[in-house]
Amino acid sequence: MTMNIKTVLYAFLLGSLMIFSFGFTETNKEVTLTCKVAGCEKVDSLFLFEFSGVVFSKIGSTPRLEDGTYQFKLPKTEQPRFYYVGNNMQSLKPLILGTEEEVLLTGSCLNFRGAIIQNSKINQDYQLIKQKINTQKSKVKSLTNQYRQAGRDSAKIAQIDGDIKKLDEERLMWLEGLKERDPYMRHVVAFNTYLSFRNYGQGYPNEIQYFANTFFQFVDWTNEDYEYLPWVFEGTKSYATTLSSIQLPKDQHQMVLENLLKNIPEDTRTYQLAFGGILAGMQAKNHPNYIYFGQKFVQKYKATDMRACVEVNRQIRNIKGTILGGEAPNFTMKTPEGEDMSLTDLRGKYVLIDFWASWCGPCRRENPNVVAMYNKYKERDFEILSVSLDGNKDRWIQAIEKDGMDWHHVSDLKKWQNAAAKMYGVRSIPHTVLLDKEGKILARNLRGPNLEAKLKEIMGD
Repeated sequence: MTMNIKTVLYAFLLGSLMIFSFGFTETNKEVTLTCKVAGCEKVDSLFLFEFSGVVFSKIGSTPRLEDGTYQFKLPKTEQPRFYYVGNNMQSLKPLILGTEEEVLLTGSCLNFRGAIIQNSKINQDYQLIKQKINTQKSKVKSLTNQYRQAGRDSAKIAQIDGDIKKLDEERLMWLEGLKERDPYMRHVVAFNTYLSFRNYGQGYPNEIQYFANTFFQFVDWTNEDYEYLPWVFEGTKSYATTLSSIQLPKDQHQMVLENLLKNIPEDTRTYQLAFGGILAGMQAKNHPNYIYFGQKFVQKYKATDMRACVEVNRQIRNIKGTILGGEAPNFTMKTPEGEDMSLTDLRGKYVLIDFWASWCGPCRRENPNVVAMYNKYKERDFEILSVSLDGNKDRWIQAIEKDGMDWHHVSDLKKWQNAAAKMYGVRSIPHTVLLDKEGKILARNLRGPNLEAKLKEIMGD
């Protein structure tokens, strides 16, 4: 493995939530969550949610009281549990409840996620833990950048290795110290303790195998606390995202993730939360193995979590439509003239779907190349359908005219919420998808010389 792959992987690696309404031990006491939030005069109720690893479910609501506060009453439990609270799904505050009788949340309905949790030691401890984890991630990012700049400077590389070893030792000491002092927070740290391959990778032929076998080395999958711990989801999502980013053969990728699931007791809530994290990681990278694992998830949970299965089936359809050889999902949007146009209107021609925006510098710099390709092949059954991630119609139209983009254009003017971009898993622009005459995907993300070479191959000249 080259230095470049190792440093990128190390940076990525070192870089929610599951609550069930059954199966926990209650005491005779209650937990009261009081929410004092400003800007909520028009908000009649707040809601409490749980997360199954795939979808959120509303498990409770409370009306606005005469004094302007909101109160939830929950059974006190022996195990801490993560919940989400808020007035809409777009801005939820995660918090830990169950072991403390009185918890106060203050903030604003305009930014519920930024609310502050008070008189709750467990939530304050959790915030400190997250801050320290983020500090460590920043150190890793800095060290990785130093590696890239070091080149072949052996003295510099040795110094960086020493700094990484120091960071590894610091993480191990922190983890060990929490064993007696705070076992619950140790679970969180365990999911965020990945030791460097350079210092601990002896016996492994490369960092990919080291990562696959040691990423969860401090995690105890049988621990009951995990059934309500969001880091089960976050950890497995990070793991699957990494594996889906490093060009593993499809069968090897599948085997590694199946081996992970085999380590988790299948009849536990932890298993479903981890399974949801695996799916989320693959979805983030549009990995074709999402189809295989998604179908397994649906088969297992179709009788117990239909809402999650509906969502997974929806993602399966989307993934099928974005992998090479799959049929491109159809969409319909407005042209600059306000008329509806569908992708299928261009069936029978080679089509380049071009995701761009007037405000995107790289897109505008790429447009002359696209114009050249269009002018060369437009008489040979080649069409372009540009999908703009603009929010301002006038700027969109002005950019089309200025760049000489004399082909089909559509947009819903929703910027990054553009329906077609979400359907095709577009997370950066410019992004292109090339289709054959039957609407099957031939290639993705072709630009410049690569686009020219692919069109030359197709057109035979």
